[in-house]
Amino acid sequence: MKFQYVCKEVSLTPAMRKACEEKLAKFERYFRSEGEVSCVVTILIRPNRIKSVEVAMSTVDGFYLRAQAKERDFYNAVDTVVEKLEGQMRKIKTQLNKSTKHNSLSENIYLDQIIADEAEENEFEIVRRKSLSLTPMDEEEALARMDALGHHFFIYLDSATGLVNVIYEREDHGYGVIEIEK
Repeated sequence: MKFQYVCKEVSLTPAMRKACEEKLAKFERYFRSEGEVSCVVTILIRPNRIKSVEVAMSTVDGFYLRAQAKERDFYNAVDTVVEKLEGQMRKIKTQLNKSTKHNSLSENIYLDQIIADEAEENEFEIVRRKSLSLTPMDEEEALARMDALGHHFFIYLDSATGLVNVIYEREDHGYGVIEIEK
C-alpha cells in the first residue's frame, strides 16, 4: 500500500505516520491488486482544536473507499475512520453476497477476507425510487434549483457538454460538481 499524507495546519510526526500506517495496512489484504493500492490520508486541525482525518483508498482498477472523522484526539479520529472503512467493506460484502451483478467489485476485493456482517442494521435496502426528466442548464441554474429544493445535491444535464452532471454541497460549505466522462 502506498501512503500519501496531506497535512493542513499541522505537521506530520513519526508517531502519527506510524499510527496511520499500522491501522490502515490491514486493508491491503482485502484488495486483489497487490502493491497498487494507494491511500491518501488528509489531516487537518481546526481552529477549535478538532482533529479531522480523512482517508481515501483506491486501486488502479477503480475500486474506491473514503471515510472521514472529526474528534478531539487525532488517534481517536484514526480509529473512527478505520471503523467506518470496515463498515463499508462489510456492506460491500453483504451486497456482493446478495447479487451477482457487481462483478467489477468482486474482481477487486477478496470477499473471504472481509469480516462477516453480524448486525442487520448495516444491510442495504432501497426504500424509494425516483425518475428524473433532465433539462439542459448551466451550473448556476443547477445550483439555484438545488438551493430552492433544499437538497444537498442536484442532477442535471449540462447545456455546454450535453452530459449528465451532479452538483453537490460539500462539508466545508463549498460546492462540487461531478462530471460524467464520455
